[in-house]
Amino acid sequence: MMMRNRLLLLACATLLAIGLVIWLGAERPVDDESGGPVLAGLAGQINRIDAVDLVAPGEATAVRLRREDERWRVLDRDGYEADFQQVVDLLRTLAEAERSEPKTADPAWYGRLGVTDPADPDATGRRIEFPGTDLVPVIVGQVDPTDSGSYVRSTDEEQAWLADRVIEVALDPVAWLEPGIMDIPADDLVSVTVTHADGETVRLQKVTGPGEGDESGEGEWVLRDVPEGRSAGPAWRRNALANSLRGLGLDDVRRFAPPHPDDAARTVLVTDDGLRFTATSWREGEGEDRSAWVHFTVDEAEGAASATSESEPASEGDADRDPAESGIESAAAERLADAVAVDARLSPWAFRIPEPRADDLAPRLDDLLEPPDED
Repeated sequence: MMMRNRLLLLACATLLAIGLVIWLGAERPVDDESGGPVLAGLAGQINRIDAVDLVAPGEATAVRLRREDERWRVLDRDGYEADFQQVVDLLRTLAEAERSEPKTADPAWYGRLGVTDPADPDATGRRIEFPGTDLVPVIVGQVDPTDSGSYVRSTDEEQAWLADRVIEVALDPVAWLEPGIMDIPADDLVSVTVTHADGETVRLQKVTGPGEGDESGEGEWVLRDVPEGRSAGPAWRRNALANSLRGLGLDDVRRFAPPHPDDAARTVLVTDDGLRFTATSWREGEGEDRSAWVHFTVDEAEGAASATSESEPASEGDADRDPAESGIESAAAERLADAVAVDARLSPWAFRIPEPRADDLAPRLDDLLEPPDED
């Protein structure tokens, strides 16, 4: 869940805002009904909610969240997976939130609290709707000056309230996406090969022979095909490439539409358990609009695939079959299943990633070499 990074208000502005809130509270017409839940009925059906719409000022539906097969998805990003915990946190907050203090019921003052309906041209709040249910939409306005809660108003009521907690409602679809793409450290890889559109190739190989590697037993990454008269640069540069899939997160996502751009680079990363991740990366736009994108496919590495094909399938009644051979076949089948599952999750998508991570993913050979000697 995104955390607010609020700036401290100037003292005079704070006093003015607090004074306004007190005045609004004093002038409200209050009936006998006070308190109660911010969103009546949600707690009783929270586990059955499968659709949430977040409406921005201007009456545009900014974020549409839908639950399918126990996963929440962001329709505004082609149905990519949502951050499940963030959606659950929003629903739980709304279900538990109480009306702690009545405020104004005068529409002329709604704008001060941010609870004007988003259809109003001057609105600043956001409306939360639950399509397919009888729940009344609620408008979430500003946070009160003491940070104790948010101002809210049900769309079927004139009375505005102060909720007993702050209700965060991000209107950027990207903010609701599952942020992590994958997390594969260099320790889990055996080789990395980068092929650029112009044919230049960068090859790293993990070497773990006697006397090589560090005290932890991790392998050393060796740069292959170093040009004559040049030498490999510092290890951290090679490690950056080898760790290019470690803790990789997205800045945005969209459905992948083939083919890849002609100038795309292809990075093939092979894991020690026989999976091959192919990352095809490219840049779009210019200047401030420049962005880095990557598309992944996953299959079995060539050596692992050949080992699988050479193994004979078990036959019924083969009681004398070598258990070790059966274990190899089982591992191969599991590896293939993993490749299919991971590819199904990643290959439909193109991911926007931070440019520094894209640089790590597809360096040029010269980036990994020491500068040439100048005579």
